[in-house]
Amino acid sequence: MSNIAYRPDIDGLRAFAVSSVLIFHAFPSVLPGGFVGVDVFFVISGFLISSIIFKEIDAETFSFSDFYARRIKRIFPALITVLTSSYVFGWLYLFNEDFRRLGSHILRASVFLSNFILWREAGYFDNAAETKPLLHLWSLGIEEQFYIVWPFVLWTFWRIKTARWPLLLVATASSFAWNMYQAQVDLTHDFYSPLTRFWELSSGAILAFYLKEKAGTTPTTGFISVLALMVLLSAISLISSDKQFPGAWALLPVLGAALLIYASPDSPINRALFSNRLVVSIGIISYPLYLWHWPILAFVRIVEGSTPSVTTRLLALLFSVILAWLTNLCIENPIRFGIRSNRKVPLLLLAMGAIGYIGLACKNADGYPTRTIMQSQIEANAGDIGHDAFHAYYANEFLPCADQNIREKSEKWGGLIRCFQTKKGPIDIVVIGDSHAEHLLLGMAQAMPQLNIAVYTRSKLPFTKYAEYAEIFQSVTNDSHVKDVLITAMWAVAPLSNEERTDFDTNLKDTVQLLINANKNVFLASDTPKFGFDPQRCKYDHPLSGQHACTESSEGMRRVEATYFPLLASVANGQSHVHLLQLHDVFCDETSCHMAKDGQILFRDNNHVNINGSMLLGSVVAHKLQVAKQHKRSQ
Repeated sequence: MSNIAYRPDIDGLRAFAVSSVLIFHAFPSVLPGGFVGVDVFFVISGFLISSIIFKEIDAETFSFSDFYARRIKRIFPALITVLTSSYVFGWLYLFNEDFRRLGSHILRASVFLSNFILWREAGYFDNAAETKPLLHLWSLGIEEQFYIVWPFVLWTFWRIKTARWPLLLVATASSFAWNMYQAQVDLTHDFYSPLTRFWELSSGAILAFYLKEKAGTTPTTGFISVLALMVLLSAISLISSDKQFPGAWALLPVLGAALLIYASPDSPINRALFSNRLVVSIGIISYPLYLWHWPILAFVRIVEGSTPSVTTRLLALLFSVILAWLTNLCIENPIRFGIRSNRKVPLLLLAMGAIGYIGLACKNADGYPTRTIMQSQIEANAGDIGHDAFHAYYANEFLPCADQNIREKSEKWGGLIRCFQTKKGPIDIVVIGDSHAEHLLLGMAQAMPQLNIAVYTRSKLPFTKYAEYAEIFQSVTNDSHVKDVLITAMWAVAPLSNEERTDFDTNLKDTVQLLINANKNVFLASDTPKFGFDPQRCKYDHPLSGQHACTESSEGMRRVEATYFPLLASVANGQSHVHLLQLHDVFCDETSCHMAKDGQILFRDNNHVNINGSMLLGSVVAHKLQVAKQHKRSQ
């Protein structure tokens, strides 16, 4: 950025952004909106890159080769270092599935397409974010996609002076409008798509062009900088992961960043806080710090099999700062600013291509199952983990559901449509809900082979309120052969507010009443426990962390169950056609919840049962269904 005036307060803004992200990733409850630091980075990048392009195009000195050479020298050295280090650690200490997935992510990261693979992987059965060491590179992918497209757009249209403002405003407004639409339709699309994020970078471009037209003048009053700080602090404190983000909420960090850059570097906040030497020094290493911190936190999470202790997370952040400083001092600066640095560009391209090929080879080799860690691993409990074996069983043993309207709108796992029934012909029992309803089918089919059982799943709670369930409830209520309907889901993962409890109660009552009016017996089942550790920790001993038990206190499960079970009970109470099935005792006793029993692991991730778990759970459900029916007949 040597061809535009250096502003230390922008490095200070980088420090604010990266610090927010680090705190959020290590301690999400402390700073629930810290992830918006990425959006601040987008504005900074859009501003700086566009400032350079505007200046060089106007001076007729712009060169695509020079522009991309500068980008390569800025981005590649630290990224290659982190990708290579991640691969080496993975080779030594990751089990097959984790290492295979790491190889796939290294490949995508090397061509700056991380956002697309993470977008594709997102869903019910996606591995937890904490176990993806390169998850954070989605944002780098979006930035690089912007850097590829934006110079060509500006170079093509910038000579038409009357088109400059319309170009910037239309591009930004179109992207923002698409972001707002996707926030209502598909939040995963909204989060990972470059088209829904483009406006954040082009907002920085608008600011760069405005300041250029105003000859770089910025307000000397401190009001703008104070307002900017207030907006930024509001963003990290008001926004959280349960908000529709990016959506309209992204306006806060984008506006805050733009206002701070717009304010004069001599404004009190910019000078005293964001230009502070310590703050600026963090901003200078913000890029390698961002790259290092997440793999370190993720690898610790994978090795320990659960959320690391506060002390461990603090040490991980400290280690990240040290590595970032060393990377900047020993790798970034010599390559970026050293003598004949442009001659290093082909070598950097070759190195990035090599690490991408290594990632591809790892993916194709299924994580190299002959590695030392795989040969020496100790299997503490038998049984499948991950989702492949479970869904392969469904594909081989069950039939696609016969109702075409339901089947066409069902979600998929790979190429498998997740809508099943156990036999041909009329259906006897329908299970409705999310993936926690789906994982009952295997066991119920084993326990009740004489019945035809169907499972219809959607990604939301099984209420008639949601349009996603329209075809399902219409089909079930109109099918006179269906006598029994079992409803279950991941009912709650956090305490419900009074408003949420009322909404839950109303929607559940409306749903149950619809089925009762259609002469169905309704069974409301409680949820399975969600563990605070991964099944890999239960299945294997890890060489770095040793043996881990497969149990945890049942206190957390009971706390979660208390948020929804009384609501299920209140709906079932006094209703002869509604029965309550409490299933927590399948895996939990008075003091503990167990992921494994009798040498068999029962879960494939921390909340979905595997084949063994479904057989155990299904037999209990079948018994409780029979008891409930007998009780009804005796009344």
